[in-house]
Parts: sequence; structure tokens; C-alpha cells
Amino acid sequence: MSTILIASGLLAFIGTVFFTGVYRTAAIKQGIIDTPDHRSSHTQPTPTGGGVVAVITILALWLVGHFVGLLTTKETIALVMPGALIALVGFLDDRKPLAKRWRFGAQIISAITVIALLYPLPALPIWGEFALNLNHWPLPFVALAMVWLINLYNFMDGIDGLAGSEAVTVLGAVAIILALAGNTNLAILLALTAVPMLGFLVWNWPPAKIFMGDACSTFLGLSFGTLALITSKDAQITPWVWVIMLSAFWVDATYTLVVRMVTGQDWRSPHRTHLYQKLALKKKDHYRVTLLLMTMNGAVCYSLIETLPDDCQFNLLTLASISLILLITCWYLKAGIPTQFNSER
Repeated sequence: MSTILIASGLLAFIGTVFFTGVYRTAAIKQGIIDTPDHRSSHTQPTPTGGGVVAVITILALWLVGHFVGLLTTKETIALVMPGALIALVGFLDDRKPLAKRWRFGAQIISAITVIALLYPLPALPIWGEFALNLNHWPLPFVALAMVWLINLYNFMDGIDGLAGSEAVTVLGAVAIILALAGNTNLAILLALTAVPMLGFLVWNWPPAKIFMGDACSTFLGLSFGTLALITSKDAQITPWVWVIMLSAFWVDATYTLVVRMVTGQDWRSPHRTHLYQKLALKKKDHYRVTLLLMTMNGAVCYSLIETLPDDCQFNLLTLASISLILLITCWYLKAGIPTQFNSER
């Protein structure tokens, strides 16, 4: 099994690097270009949609994972089938914008499919012995949370290397935590899943030569939600580990959306007022913001490793602390408030 996994990982990395380059050449010829405007965080026209190569590679790795026994049949279908659907819709949207109802419909169908295949869902520990049973009235909220994760990950793919680095560091961190908790199968699966994203970063690292596109960003959002449910089933880690590791993304996206809604802005229109975009504008550099995210995720992973993730109280206190720091930073840098809007107020 180890030989198959090592060979699969090497092929996944090399294949992603090579075929992303092939896709980039084709995208330039076919005009699949992201042209910057006043809402963009980049200044040069850049090919987009290159993350679809990583998506295809990850789907193939999950099938290999099932073949060698890392995933059950239901887990494999829950990852591959909805993931392929959401990536296909994103790919089509990258080439020609689709109506919102088609995108949202695909997201709802994907989330419901994941939940149906993984039912019954793991309990969500709250405090001490108390845990929330997700298999009754909370089910619609689980579906909505997955839909929000799909969208927020797409929103956070706005500067060079950020979404790819988040994927690599989160998957790597949870893989380490799972390995230390004794679940080597799922640890290996997550490590393999990170490999194509590492290959994509060869092209997407600042300054990016190609952008990820909706096919990959929405796919990653759904995949994180699905993997959180799968890895929590054996109770060796809780869903809080994923919530904590993804906090930089969901706090920024949620805070910014709420501010835009409360201040009467058109919250559905494109913008560049997320915290990470404010930082990129302030530093005039995507590299340092992406590096800051990776450093933060590394520190969070270390804190979880020190206690191991079965301590629910510690997880919640960690989540509260990180969220508070991020919320204060969002407030201080006026995330969600355009500079022009702020001056007019």
C-alpha cells in the first residue's frame, strides 16, 4: 500500500504542476483571462481557472484512497460525486458566468447529498459531557453551513496564493493532528489531498501566473465541510478542529458580509474590502499577507497539538480567542467598508 500511496503522491504533484502549465497556455489562447478592475486586488490580466487541474487530481487521489482502504465506499462517493458537481458548475462559471440560481442550486444539492451519504452525522461536543445531536433539527443548519463554506472560500480567493496556502496548511495541520490521535489512514488521505494544491501553488504563488478560479475554490469549500464530517465520525477529533483551523477565512468572510449588509451596501456585488484585501492594499504585497496566514495556521496547529484535539473546552476557548483577535483586526482595519464609502459617511 505504501508504494502505491508514495507513487500516487509524486504523480499527483508532478502532474498538477505540468498540466496546470498546459492549462495556462490554453487559457491564454482561448481568452480565459481575469482582467483587473477597480474591485480587483491585482493589476495585471492573468489566466484563471487553473485550479481545475488540482481538482481532477484530488478526485483521482480519493479514488486511489478508496482502492487502498483509506475511505469507505460511502465516504468516497460523498467526496467525489458532490465535489465533481460543484467543480463542474464552477468551471462553467469561470468560462461564462452562470445565473445565481444555478450556482446556488448546485450548492444546495451538493450539501444535501453529502449529509445524506454520511448520515448519521457525528455529535458536536459543546461542553463537558454535553454534545449537540446533529441528526435532528440541526440538519438544515449543517447544510446551510456547508453552503456558506463553499461561498466564503470562493470569496477569500482574492489575492495570490492565499486560498491555495490555506488549503495546504489546513490539510497538513489536521493530518498531523489525526496522526498523533492515532488515525493514520485519514492522516495519509489529508496529506495526499494537500499534494495537488502544493503543485498548484508553484503557479499561483505570488506573483501568480494563473488564478485558481471558482471550480477549485468552491470545490475546496465543500471538501473541507465533507472532510470535517468524515474525520469526526470516530470521535478522535471534533469538528471544532476544522472550525479553528479555518477561522482566518470564515471570520473574515462573515464579518465583512455582515458589515456590508448592515451599512446598506450591495452585499452581492464584487468588492475588495475583506480583511485580507485591506492588508494586501496596506502592505502593497500579496506575499506577506499569504505568509502571515501560513504562519498563523502553523501557530494554531501547534497549540492544538500541545493539548491534542479531544479537549473540547480547550478547543472552544482557542476558537473564542482566535475569533476575538480576528474580529478586532477586522474592526480596526474597517473590513467591509470601502474607502470611498467610509469618507462619505
